[in-house]
Parts: sequence; structure tokens; C-alpha cells
Amino acid sequence: MAWDQGTIEDVLTFPFRGVGKYMLIIGGVLSLILSLGASVPFLGLIVAIAASGYFAAYYFDIVNSTAGGRNEACDWPDFRDFWSDLVGPWLCMISALAFSFAPLLVIGFFIKPPGVIGAALFLIGLAHLPMALLYVAVLRTMRAAYWGNTIPAIRRCLPQYAVLVVIFGLLTIANVLVRRALSNVPVAGWLVSFFLGMYALMVSARLIGLFYRDNSRILEI
Repeated sequence: MAWDQGTIEDVLTFPFRGVGKYMLIIGGVLSLILSLGASVPFLGLIVAIAASGYFAAYYFDIVNSTAGGRNEACDWPDFRDFWSDLVGPWLCMISALAFSFAPLLVIGFFIKPPGVIGAALFLIGLAHLPMALLYVAVLRTMRAAYWGNTIPAIRRCLPQYAVLVVIFGLLTIANVLVRRALSNVPVAGWLVSFFLGMYALMVSARLIGLFYRDNSRILEI
């Protein structure tokens, strides 16, 4: 996977191809509605888990459809069972985040390390996250994000993975900075941030899917 203009253009324009532009709009509106619903006590927790699980399932579908050769966004995933179609993907996403940032959270809680160490642990977690997301997307189990799976896979394709981490990190930082800037814009900025969140989700999944497509033989997931 080469970090060239073609790859960057493919990733950045992916949400606007085919049904992607409609999914982008629907996803942004759905995010807004669910954000409002999540503020309701107790019911809000259920809504938040269900919504996060549905978006996680869509994220996983983009990764796998991209790896399979699809170059346009897929439609929303089917919903038949609350546990397997919503809670399951949500738990897988939580697992990927937990295994990636566990050192930062644990050390930060017990030791309160200096800022430099905290920043280093955050970068390590961010570097691990794409592989963790790829593993849970493909295998759909929480234990897929375990370091015993992901770290050997990173070693097998380290040069290619380093490129992925750089692009993933830059896109993540850009998304955070833009959304933070929009937070200072009354109403309109708040609304646009929901669509930007959906855009970031689709772009991130596309990037990881392309990496898997190009390195599937090395990864052997």
C-alpha cells in the first residue's frame, strides 16, 4: 500500500461515490437524532449502545466489502437480532479501543505519568488501533483485538502498516481539529459535525479495507 495521491484521493472521495453520498446524509441525520435520544435517562443508554453498534456494524461492512474488491459504499447492514447485529459489533469496537488504549488508561489511573509518557502511550494506542479494528471487523469477536493476534500481524507487514498508521493518524487528527473548530460555530457547526463524523467513519473504514485488500496474504486473518 503506497502513500500516493491516488490512494489519498480514493479514500477521501469514497463517501461520495455510489450510494455513499446518501449514506453520508442519512448517517449524519441519524447521528443527530440518536444524539438527542441518548440524553433520555436509562433509555438513552440503550439508544447509545444500539446506535454505536449499528454504526460499528456498518464500519465493519465497509472494511470487508472494500477488501473484497468493492469500490463504492455499501448499504446499511441488515438488522434481525438486537444482540448479534447491534450489541455484538458494539462490544467488538469497545474491545478494539480497550486493547489499544489499555496501557494509557491503566498507567494513567494508577501512576499519573508525566505528559510526555502519556502522549507516547496515546500514540502507541493510536498505532495499534487500525490493526485491532481490522481484526474485529473480519473475525467479529472481541478476542480478535487481543495483542497476541495483532502484534504478530503488525510485525509481518510493518513497512506497509507504518504507512497506514501515518495516514490513519493524520486523518484522525484532522477530523478532531475540524470538529473542534466547528464547535465554536453556533448551531450550524454543531449540525455539520454530525455529518463530518459519518464522513470520518466511512473514510477510516475504507482506508483499513484497502490495507487489508493489499496485504491479505501477509496478514492471513
